[in-house]
This record gives sequence, C-alpha cells and structure tokens, in this order.
Amino acid sequence: MVNRQRDLAHELLLPTLLFASLGGMTWAVRGCSGFGGQMGCIFAGVTLGTAWWFIAREPGSQQTRRYASGWIILALTVGIGMAGARGWMQWPSFFNGRLMTDAPAGKFVPIPRIYGFIWLFIAGMPWAGLGACLLAWCGSRRPFPVWLWAVRLGCGFGAMYVALFLFRHLPEVFLPLYSTLEAQYHDFQSNPNLRRLVNDNRAAIAHLGLYLGFLIFEVGRRDWKNVKLILTVGLLNGLGWAVCQNWQWAARVWPDGHFNFWRCWESSGGISIGIAYGVAYYLANNRMKEPELAEQGTGTDPTLERLGAYLGLLLGLGLSIKNGLKGWCNIYIGNEDHWNSVLWKIVGPLMVLGLLAILVRIWRRPLPKPFAGDVFPHAYHLVWLMLLIQNVIAQLITGPLTAWSEMAFSIYYLLLFFISAVIFYHYHILKPRFT
Repeated sequence: MVNRQRDLAHELLLPTLLFASLGGMTWAVRGCSGFGGQMGCIFAGVTLGTAWWFIAREPGSQQTRRYASGWIILALTVGIGMAGARGWMQWPSFFNGRLMTDAPAGKFVPIPRIYGFIWLFIAGMPWAGLGACLLAWCGSRRPFPVWLWAVRLGCGFGAMYVALFLFRHLPEVFLPLYSTLEAQYHDFQSNPNLRRLVNDNRAAIAHLGLYLGFLIFEVGRRDWKNVKLILTVGLLNGLGWAVCQNWQWAARVWPDGHFNFWRCWESSGGISIGIAYGVAYYLANNRMKEPELAEQGTGTDPTLERLGAYLGLLLGLGLSIKNGLKGWCNIYIGNEDHWNSVLWKIVGPLMVLGLLAILVRIWRRPLPKPFAGDVFPHAYHLVWLMLLIQNVIAQLITGPLTAWSEMAFSIYYLLLFFISAVIFYHYHILKPRFT
C-alpha cells in the first residue's frame, strides 16, 4: 500500500501539480505585454516541455519511460507555439448570451450559451493537443522510416484540408446562427465582429482537423500509447476550457470587483493544460516493463538528442527573453513596436550565434552510438536555467507594481515558482546518481 501511494504521488499528483503551476504562470504571462498569440504559447511550450523532459528522464543511457527524449523540449515548444496562431476573442460573449456583430457600436444578437461551451471545447482540444501530438513523436518504439513520416504528416495536413473544405462548403454547421444571420455574414463592413468570428472559427476547425489527422494516424498504426497520450491531453483540456468559460461568470459573482479577470482566465486556461499533461503523464508515460524496454531498444542517436534539447531551449528561451524585454519596455517606456525592432537586432544575431555554437559543439564532440554514459549530465542545471529565466520574465512584465492587481499577480507568480522549484528539487534528489 505504501509503494502504491508513493507511485501515485510521484506518477500523478506531483507531475500534475508541477505542470499546473507552470501552466498557470506561463499562460497568465501569455496574454501580457510583449507576448500573446504564438510568442506567448512558445513561452508556455518551452517551459512545459523542459519540465516533462526533466522529470521523465533518468541519468544514464537506458530510459525506462517511453517519452523521455531530449526532443520533447523542441516538440512542445513548436507544438504549443503552433497552436497559438489563432484568436478566441469572439467566443466569450457567447457565455453571456450574446453574439457580437459590431462590438464598438454595442450591436449583438441573442445566442444560446451552449455555443460558448462548444467552441471553447473545440478550441481547447488542439490548443493543448497539438503539443501532445509532437510529444508522441518523440517516443517511437522502433525505427521510423522516412516514408512513414510522409504518411504521418499527410494524415495531419490532409485532415486539415478536409476540415477547411467542409468549413467552406457547410457554413451553416460551423458558423453560429448562420441560417438566420446569412445576410449579416455576407456584410462584414456593417458586422465587423462576424468577420473576426469567421476567421477564429476557421482557424479553430483547421487546428482541430490537424490534431484529429495526427490522432487517426496513430490509431491506424495501433500505437495505443500515443493514442492515449494525444486523446487524454486534448479531451481534458477541451473540457477544462469549457468549464472555465473565459471567466465570464466573474462579473456576476463579483459585480463590484475591479480586477484583471481576463488574466485570471488565461492562468486558469494554463492550469487546465497542465492538468491535462499531468494526467497524460500518469496514463501514458509509466515505467516500461522488460518486454517494452527490449522493444524500445537504445533509443535515438544521443548526439541528435542533445541537438534537439539545445535547439528547443535556444528557440523557446531566446524568443521568451526578446518578448519579455519588449513587454517591460512597453510598460515602463512605451512604443512597443520600436523596442521590438531594436530587440530583434540584438537578440536575433545572438540566437544565430547560439545556434552556430550548438552546431560546432555537437560536431566537435559527438557521442558514440550506443552511448553508455549520461547524455545530459547537466540536466538539473538546464531545468533551473529555464525556470529562472521564465520567472524573471514573468516579474518583468507584471507591472507597474503600484497597481494592486499587478502586485497580486507578482505574488501569485512567486508562489507558483516556489511550488515548481520544490518539485524539481524533489525529483532531482530522487534520481539515482550515474557513475
């Protein structure tokens, strides 16, 4: 019983608390000055990817968990970042029974609240699920030929094409109240919010098609671990986002409250993503038994695995630093576009130099295959590098601290930092020392 409780704590409870803490911080930052969209999602992706990789991996060459590759950092950075290439601002009003047609003029038509739940679920599945798809690619049980990669990508992008084809030819299915608002949907000049709604719904359906296409490929291969991972993350986050309702209920619960409830929604959305990945970690990334270990083999090329981890950190942290500094400049100096241009001229070349340094290091110090040593002897240093950089950025773009709501979020981030730091240290202590 003690061992079972210990397993539950280390396989489910602590990973879920860790991912939820990191998700809560990074997604609150995602909607702040300097970030938003893809850049904000890259900020979250590199953080969650580094955390998953660190707690899953073991010192030494033999990994007992299927999803423990260094490529996971790059996979979640790109996957979650890619999911951020769309908006959601037209759906929250559905929870108030309003479909906005011209928000500045206060024009809307009544709409059942169920549409809000439907579209937040549709949005939430691929927003977290695309990262899970790419994460699943990092745990292939056997060599994966090039032609099969072509089929995998073809399934995803083919399904996305089908989704867009259906969206274009069946607008009454994908556009709320289309049968009664068809004339308004064809008059975007008088109904500018409907144009934004069409764009948001189209992007959400395209991402859902991509997600389902990748999922269908894994079902066709009967790779049930990948199916479990992808489905768990997508379904749980879709449900989580629908339940959160963009925090549109907050104004009714606290009618006199003057707080940044939208950032509360962003943070709770990140917590939902973290919980989804925590449950998926428990269900799909448990320690493999002897037959699975034998089938897993020696894993990927250790030199390429290092390359994947370093590229993920360079891309994710480099862009996070640039956007964090841009957000700080916008808050305390102003003229965000100017500072974005200035910072690109500084951070851009530094990232190129960093890439060259990584390539030279990998080329000059390749690891043999099979490699009997520890591919990442400084893994704990890398995870602390990520944690400190991301939390410093969170504090930089939270301000001015003279505003009590900003101070509240600053304290909130410190609390989440403490929780995640303690959990990282705990897993570090548990890991056996490789000799």
